[in-house]
Amino acid sequence: MNQNVIYIGIDVDDVQYHGSALDKCTGEVLDFRCRPTLKGLVGQLKKVRGYFGGGKLALCYEASYVGFSLQRDLTDRGYDCEVVAPSSIPRRGGKAVKTDRIDATELAEFYANGLLTIVTAPDVKIEHDRDLLRSRQRLVHQQGDLRRHILSLLRRNGMHYKAECERKTHWQKHHYGWLDKTIDGCSGSLKVNLSLLLRQLESLNEILVTYGEEVETLAATPRHREGVEALICYKNLFALTMITEIGDVKRFAHPRQLVSWMGMDIREYASGGKSNRLGITRQGNRYLRTAFIEANQRGYRTAKLSKAIKARRANSKPIYIAVADRCLRRLAKKGNHLLLAGKHPNKVKVACAREMVGFVWESLNQAAAS
Repeated sequence: MNQNVIYIGIDVDDVQYHGSALDKCTGEVLDFRCRPTLKGLVGQLKKVRGYFGGGKLALCYEASYVGFSLQRDLTDRGYDCEVVAPSSIPRRGGKAVKTDRIDATELAEFYANGLLTIVTAPDVKIEHDRDLLRSRQRLVHQQGDLRRHILSLLRRNGMHYKAECERKTHWQKHHYGWLDKTIDGCSGSLKVNLSLLLRQLESLNEILVTYGEEVETLAATPRHREGVEALICYKNLFALTMITEIGDVKRFAHPRQLVSWMGMDIREYASGGKSNRLGITRQGNRYLRTAFIEANQRGYRTAKLSKAIKARRANSKPIYIAVADRCLRRLAKKGNHLLLAGKHPNKVKVACAREMVGFVWESLNQAAAS
């Protein structure tokens, strides 16, 4: 005799957890709420099981700020729990009321009918590595914003480094020397403001150097070494970011699945005998999508290898180099063909990034088989 399954949707919130339990056989629904703690939730789940006279509980909640921590805690206590991709939740037309209770009820209903996409939980160590790289990326963005703010502040006050020194690049050793001299020549609030901003920038630079050292150490660990070796054969590739964001590459049976998962599928509207293609969906892993597009800023223009890349490849396996070479030739051919056809450079970058996904998928599968 098959065990009855009770489907439970949980709306996770800082203030309260709202839950809804659905018995698909009878259609009976039980709503509950509790304090946003594991202890409070487990207490309510025991009451739900008792109300329905036993049976198996199948829980799900929408991916949010809690990540996979709640799922792991519930799994350790013997509950089957899955995390749902927010973009996969169906939206009902004409819906005028939205509450936590209604969201939990709909989540349970959609889960019971198999209408939701489940997010694969990464290994704890991989997740920690991924968080390290994401935090570094956030600081890189802060560094860029702070640099632009300092430059605009200087320009508003008539100080222009490139015009005064006839140099082409900022944030080099000579530029920092010019900044120190310029700030010393200022007075009042402007001097205080620029001094504090420069101190903050120097602190960020030091932190990013430390992050870089940690990333280098991380790349040499046994869990990442083979994948990194496979990907450093490419040009300008963010190897560790791609490895930690993708996780277990074997869960993607075909590169098309990986392209879809990272939000690089082509949107299409076809109706009435007309078909329009509207760019990529952008409904997926934005960190991985950004990494692939940034890897194709200019690298697709030529298949020639720099001395640095040749040095990186010195100890790489021939099988990894062969895949990377095929990728470089393919991207150079495709990218230049699109540019000559008059396509916008940004569209060319995205097209080349989509093309690169298949080669990276192949390289990581070879690394996993090694």
